[in-house]
Amino acid sequence: MKIYTYEGKNLEELTLQALKELNVKEEEMLTSVKEETVGLLKKKKYTLTVVLKSDVLAFSKEYLKTLVEGMGVGVNFETLRKDNYLKIILHPENSSILIGKEGRTLSSIQNVLRAVLTKETGMHINIILDVENYKEKSQRHIERLAKNLAKEVQKTKEPVRMDSMNSYERRLIHEVLKDFKGITTESEGEEPNRAVVIKPVE
Repeated sequence: MKIYTYEGKNLEELTLQALKELNVKEEEMLTSVKEETVGLLKKKKYTLTVVLKSDVLAFSKEYLKTLVEGMGVGVNFETLRKDNYLKIILHPENSSILIGKEGRTLSSIQNVLRAVLTKETGMHINIILDVENYKEKSQRHIERLAKNLAKEVQKTKEPVRMDSMNSYERRLIHEVLKDFKGITTESEGEEPNRAVVIKPVE
């Protein structure tokens, strides 16, 4: 994967230089900036590091292909480029192997890929993996369940403790229910048994 580095005193000029030399639009790049103060006059110096989203996705697909085929599973890929994240949807011959129990295998593969990308680029790259839209379907299920339970709490005025969930799922529930009237949400317990409790507002 190609990493491009530009150094200078003006960050805007460095960005324009990168756009011109790489012949891309700004939304096609991922960047990180290092700012230093140099010399007796304490002038600022910028180092702009650039990697193209297309290169990240190509590298990720090759890495995942090797990893997944090593698990004995053939796979095809679908990629999406968003402003603040990249997404790869895997379409394998056997979805259950890559998803694992409660999505744990999928989460582990995503964490490994993110670590590899950080090592390769020196950047934190927000890349999301999904298998046959498993995460999307799971997210919709969690949202529906949370809303139904919130309505129950509104009626009964009794708190409800949901099943233990990971931090992403708990954050999703807090976000979905933040505007629900008459209820509040709190995370309680210790990992890995931490769970959201939906409570009536006193």
